[in-house]
Amino acid sequence: MTTDTNAPAVPIRATVFVSRWPNVPAAEFPGIPDGTFSPTTAILISGATEIVLIDALYLKDDVQDLGDLIERTGKKLTTIYITHDHQDHYLGIGPLKERFPDVKCVALPHVIESMKETMDIQTMQWNLLFGDACIPAGPLPEPLEGHTLYVDGSPLNIIEVKQADVHPTTIVHIPEIDTVIAGDSIYNEIYPMLGLSTPSEWQDWLDTVDVVEKLQPKMIVCGHRRPDGDDYAVETMIAQTRSYIQDFIAAFPTAKDADDLVATMSAKYPNHANLWTLQFSAINAIAARDGAQ
Repeated sequence: MTTDTNAPAVPIRATVFVSRWPNVPAAEFPGIPDGTFSPTTAILISGATEIVLIDALYLKDDVQDLGDLIERTGKKLTTIYITHDHQDHYLGIGPLKERFPDVKCVALPHVIESMKETMDIQTMQWNLLFGDACIPAGPLPEPLEGHTLYVDGSPLNIIEVKQADVHPTTIVHIPEIDTVIAGDSIYNEIYPMLGLSTPSEWQDWLDTVDVVEKLQPKMIVCGHRRPDGDDYAVETMIAQTRSYIQDFIAAFPTAKDADDLVATMSAKYPNHANLWTLQFSAINAIAARDGAQ
């Protein structure tokens, strides 16, 4: 028996796991409307024998299902990388480390520092939003040395960007398959979260959209998208994220109140999903605007 040394290498690939679409809040939360929390993604970057997981989810049932998917591949989960400091992207670290004890979990150092600073307030908020369905706060990532991870020798390049829905934040560029894992810097048919940043940071977010566009990806995986979202609708995702931020910036100063801002933006983007995100963003943005006057 001989081995064909000319056989093509197994290509790396990106497999997207999309979470449930939970109702929120789980408990009465003054000032927060009833609605749904937008589906969150976790991405398996796999090669012939290895997997790197980008982001780790937060709901108990989703993380169980995600672990089942990883096991079914028969490949070794070597690394979990966390793009930014939001618990819907990293609370799954604990259960996944228990299930895959040899896995490394990493993030950039300043992202980890932000996690430490916001842990208590986010944990309180997540408990109110999701109750017992949410994984309790647990272990944090270790600092990543450098800005490159590898899957069976193929590089995954970590890029620090100025702003997304929060900062510090990162994206992951996988040049071998022309893919960008965008974290929360690009949204896919979901109302973007602008309620956690300021008008000057919204401008910085537009710079991040430019960074993603200049990478010329053929596939963008957003941190939030519909379960049936198209990860190859690259031009549409970039254009809509950019125009949405610009339109929010334009409407925000003259909106009479949060309801007026919601009405303006939902009329411009009637096919976007998860109105709750727009409502939350409008409430916070208008409260900050009026409080500064």
